[in-house]
Amino acid sequence: MIKNYNRCFFKVLILVGFFTNYSCGDMDSIHEGYLQGEQVYAGKLDTLKIRPGYYRAQLEGQTQFLGNSNQIIIEYDDQTDIYEINLENIENGIYTMILPNLDEKSYEFNVTTQDDLGNLSVSQIVAGSAVGDIFVSDQDPREIDNFTFEDDGTYANFFGNAQSENVIFTIIDYENESDGISKDTLFYSDSRVKIEQYKPLGNLQTTSVIQSGLDGIDSIALTSLNYTMPDLPYSVLDKNYIRLVNMPSDNPGTYNNANPNEYLFDGNADWNGNDMFTYNSGPNSIPHHFTIDLGVNTVLRRVDIDMMNPDVDSSSNPTGIQVWGRENLDFAQTASSDEDLFINAGWVLLHEEQIDGENLERASFIINPDFSPKRFIRIRTTSSVNNDSIKLTELTFYGEDVESIELDKSSYVLQNMPSDNPGTFYGADPLNYLFDNNTLYSGDTYGYHSGENAVPGHFTIDLGTSTYLSDVKLDFRPTWSFSGNTPNQVEIWGRSDITDAETLPEFESSGNNVISDPVSTESFENAGWILLRSQTLDGQNTNNIEFEIENLVKSRFIRIRYVNTVQNSACQFIEIGFSGFGSFPID
Repeated sequence: MIKNYNRCFFKVLILVGFFTNYSCGDMDSIHEGYLQGEQVYAGKLDTLKIRPGYYRAQLEGQTQFLGNSNQIIIEYDDQTDIYEINLENIENGIYTMILPNLDEKSYEFNVTTQDDLGNLSVSQIVAGSAVGDIFVSDQDPREIDNFTFEDDGTYANFFGNAQSENVIFTIIDYENESDGISKDTLFYSDSRVKIEQYKPLGNLQTTSVIQSGLDGIDSIALTSLNYTMPDLPYSVLDKNYIRLVNMPSDNPGTYNNANPNEYLFDGNADWNGNDMFTYNSGPNSIPHHFTIDLGVNTVLRRVDIDMMNPDVDSSSNPTGIQVWGRENLDFAQTASSDEDLFINAGWVLLHEEQIDGENLERASFIINPDFSPKRFIRIRTTSSVNNDSIKLTELTFYGEDVESIELDKSSYVLQNMPSDNPGTFYGADPLNYLFDNNTLYSGDTYGYHSGENAVPGHFTIDLGTSTYLSDVKLDFRPTWSFSGNTPNQVEIWGRSDITDAETLPEFESSGNNVISDPVSTESFENAGWILLRSQTLDGQNTNNIEFEIENLVKSRFIRIRYVNTVQNSACQFIEIGFSGFGSFPID
């Protein structure tokens, strides 16, 4: 029994020794690293992010675990770049740095930081990309869909962002009416831009700027697009036709020798320090108004008001303006500049505008086109910078559907110059019936009759006003009655006065006879008459005719010359009317 015990004990000692030797060797291998010293890691950037740029990228990382690391090692595509960590690149706990000179593609960047002892951080891999010309060429700019005219102005309307999602804004440059360039910007959320005081049919250029990919760091301008802007639905009114009316309640604007009648519509807004070139209301004149005859019928669409240069003196610049309108001046007078009196007298408020007169030299505003055509305008000033007076250097009006005005026939007078045919033959009474607005024929009395053997001939009309003649309307004896005295050709001649205007006979020899012709074309031209229009017509089949005058000359006196008629013996007119641009009363 003992033997057996000893044999068993010996076996146990052998097994214990075996396991003891094995365990010691294994423990040495486990602790070998620690026996050489503890591994130290440098601080690192956290939550790394790559933002794409144009042939470059930007690395971003949070710095709460950066510690004392002062270098960053970037490895990609078998390339290693080492950068100093600049504290100036840290903002709000975020470190940013540019990775330059990258090809246009996707990358995996291995990012490691190192401290001043040479310790390295745990490496991190972050994916990113750089964009280039291929990306740019695939981008669509924002494009203009159309232009629209709206109550408050003209707009360039753009297509949406569906095809241009990387466009962040679009720069707009367009020619303006002052031959300069106006600028604006369309942002991503915008769909249209108001183009103000633009040059009709001028050039508009758009330059869309894209971002270098989602969350990109660079802005890249795409190729510019060019557009032709539309013609305006309204046009500037000719200032030659405009005048001040000077109604009894108007402030004439002539304080301190100002002369607005001559200079308020002369096309020159400059001021040289002399009030003569302004409209000057004088002191203690707020509120006040003045009345303007536009000389045309039009739907008023825009008003430009030029004021004093704020760098010189803006104290008399208006800050509150009202624009009122009326078709005529019948019962239009008001006792004062009270707004209720304006309404009661039939004036219509077209627009009211608050102006930054303290800082602006020109105010321009659009008027709603819903109003009917107007000829007479009242400018009412409700406030100014000094709330005491106003000075204006120029007024400009724009209108839509511009039409000439029908001249008042009650002012027409037959001049009866020596060479005129008075038209009183066969009892005709043109003085009372040629301008009575009645075109019915009930006998020779009710019109003009030259008498027999009187063709060619002429007669002279004093319009009672000066105008730029635009239309002539002639009514003749009806064809059912007799058309033999209807002209086949008439000429319209004009002059501003009749000094030395009489036509002298032209003498011409024919065999043994001397023939005189006091109504030849040459005699008219020699006397200073200007031919405004020569009109042919089918007198045999014409009851009336209306035609335009293309040669616009300011005239007060009109001569109608009948060159020939159907039977070439006599000439008859039943009614005559004229229209013109502007109407300037005789002094």
